Amino acid sequence: MDYYERYWKGNHEEEGIATSPPIWKEEELRRVIGVAEPYCQGHVLDLGCGEGTFTFHLNKLDKIKKITGTDISQIAISQAKKKYPGVEFITVAATTLPFPKESFDFIAMVELVEHILDIKQMLTEVNRVLKPGGYILVTTTDFNLLKKVIIATFFWEKYFYPTNPHIRFFTKQTLKESLNKTGFEIFKYKWNGSYAGIMPKGQIVLAKKIKTIL
Repeated sequence: MDYYERYWKGNHEEEGIATSPPIWKEEELRRVIGVAEPYCQGHVLDLGCGEGTFTFHLNKLDKIKKITGTDISQIAISQAKKKYPGVEFITVAATTLPFPKESFDFIAMVELVEHILDIKQMLTEVNRVLKPGGYILVTTTDFNLLKKVIIATFFWEKYFYPTNPHIRFFTKQTLKESLNKTGFEIFKYKWNGSYAGIMPKGQIVLAKKIKTIL
């Protein structure tokens, strides 16, 4: 069975962090949707939607005409369809999107990029299917200097255990560089929660498509 089919089926025997599907907390849901709301409109794509909770809540925004949630896991998509029958969900790999160019006004990638092997290919596909001037929302963990020191000292095995689903780790700078190289420009950046207001738990980014990548 494929890794993410086991992941969504509930076979969580792997060690380390993030080995179980995320459970949305109300505070985090409000925070991320609050950042997206002023820019989320028209035709919307939620890449890596999992069992559809974020897609469902995002779909409540007034300016959305249609939303599509996608995930590589058939089990996750099956769960999403059962939980939220009024929303369109399809099984798709984020690196090979079956949509025509310039199909979407807004694309969400919530806690997705850290799971992707070929980041450049995925962001190039996102660029292709996003309209000129369209917006993307990205959330991921934040490997700032303090966090790197703490992890290296106390939690190295936990964070980098071979079976962890997180295979990419982003700082603010490397996330910016990855987006810039694929035609996007960050215009809004925010911490996604914090540890006692001292260190971010994650990062929330809004970026705009400023050029088409051929």
